[in-house]
Amino acid sequence: MAVELVRKPVTLESMTRKESVQVIKERDIIVPDGKPDMQNVVQLDSSVVMDQIDVSQDKVMYRGKINVNILYTAPNNPSCIYTMKSSIPIDDFMIMEGVDKEQRIDFKYDIEYTSYNILNERKVNVKAIMQNEVYATSSDEILFLTSVQTDAPIQTREQAVEIVSLAVEKEDKVIVKEDLTVAQNKPSIGEIIKSSVQIQEEQIKRTESEIKYNGIIEVTTMYKANNDETNIQIINHRVPFEGAIENLKNEEEVYWDCRLSVESDYMQITPDYDGEDRVIESEFVVTAKYAKYNRSEETLVSDIYCPGKKVAASERMVEYMTLFNRSELSIPKKDSVSIEEIQTENLEVFSVEIKPTVEEKVISDDKLTIRGMLELRATCLVNNEINSIETVVNVVPFSQEIDIRNISDKVLVIPNVTVKDTKLYAQTKKELVLDYLLDCTAEVYSKEEIKVLDEVTLEDMTAEELDRYPSMTIYQVRKGDSLWGIAKRFNTTVKEIQDINDIEVSENLKEGQKIIILKKVKF
Repeated sequence: MAVELVRKPVTLESMTRKESVQVIKERDIIVPDGKPDMQNVVQLDSSVVMDQIDVSQDKVMYRGKINVNILYTAPNNPSCIYTMKSSIPIDDFMIMEGVDKEQRIDFKYDIEYTSYNILNERKVNVKAIMQNEVYATSSDEILFLTSVQTDAPIQTREQAVEIVSLAVEKEDKVIVKEDLTVAQNKPSIGEIIKSSVQIQEEQIKRTESEIKYNGIIEVTTMYKANNDETNIQIINHRVPFEGAIENLKNEEEVYWDCRLSVESDYMQITPDYDGEDRVIESEFVVTAKYAKYNRSEETLVSDIYCPGKKVAASERMVEYMTLFNRSELSIPKKDSVSIEEIQTENLEVFSVEIKPTVEEKVISDDKLTIRGMLELRATCLVNNEINSIETVVNVVPFSQEIDIRNISDKVLVIPNVTVKDTKLYAQTKKELVLDYLLDCTAEVYSKEEIKVLDEVTLEDMTAEELDRYPSMTIYQVRKGDSLWGIAKRFNTTVKEIQDINDIEVSENLKEGQKIIILKKVKF
């Protein structure tokens, strides 16, 4: 008998897999010509710039560099601080079984620790420990059986499937150019020692057609005065920025997310109209990473039979994941860093930073608890007879609860903790009080399983096979029974059982209930 199967392609994502590894990178850095010999390292800063990420079978390859900024003092001149910049190349790979170029890869990286070893007055060895994490998600297109077209009285059972998954992921960059001017009450610039940039007062808004964002780039620059290398100054500037990502809002959209970051592309000293070096030509890159999650609802045929016919259907179970919940929480906080061991006279704070690390996720009573540590770091300039740059660090624990209804322990939770709007709230002789926002986001994915029918064939029953069914039977409902299951078992239809037994709603079956089932004379 001719049977036409109507199918619809649906994309399902498998459960995200994660691999993490620590990588050690090191390099001998030579003091550039024209710079004095090195005696002591005052401070070492490092940051990662990733240029390329490629995926092949069972391997994730990445290339980039670790930018290094070293502040040091020279022999016989401890009051003067010199700076030199270099980089450590990165060209490495991570083994991740099962990964291929068709999968979606989320590569996260960070510098956990840096150290140095002065080899001689012209050479220093720098070592960095990187923490790399790779999240891999594969997508497969599955043909769902949505209906069966045939002349036979075929019975189909439908199942609704709801899937929430990542639909759009974009990255937008805004180039911000600004001339940073040194005030007249400050000396002109001889050399820039170091700079710090961070976003403050960010605002992100979703409209029907785009994501709009704006904020302030807070730039702090430490420099040596012209004609006086021992005179070190700190200046601050605030540079506004704004941007937008075009993306139409649709009915399927359920969640969206946008994260901002900023990097300094270059800073170059130029003279002002009077010929004094009081202007810093600057260029900053603001990156906005945007993601949108859509909900799709599909109805598929999960079971099939036909009274009077033998039905052969090949079936298989398919596992997939769906975004069960996404929650955000932003909490204002204050913490302090002790400066008792530093000479606080003539102390000026250059920068304050807070780095979060998630160590534990606990699910209990419709709550997700994220625990970890916050590294509070303050860099200070002590401007005395002998200039020094001091870094003080305090590590404090954090614990944040997020309400998530109907959560179970059989889910994948991907937390993301960020710190925004870090500011120096108060300064005393003993401590620096930092004010900040702790942003906690949790994506909760559930693992689901669904039965997919592939092939369906119909064949007539013989007279002997039909005679095996009783003309009438009284069936006593058992625990877990459904009208669908009973009808399929006795080769009849749900409607026939409902009509004979005056059952209006198919789910209204009670354990021990007796129902009459009649054999149809003709199928």
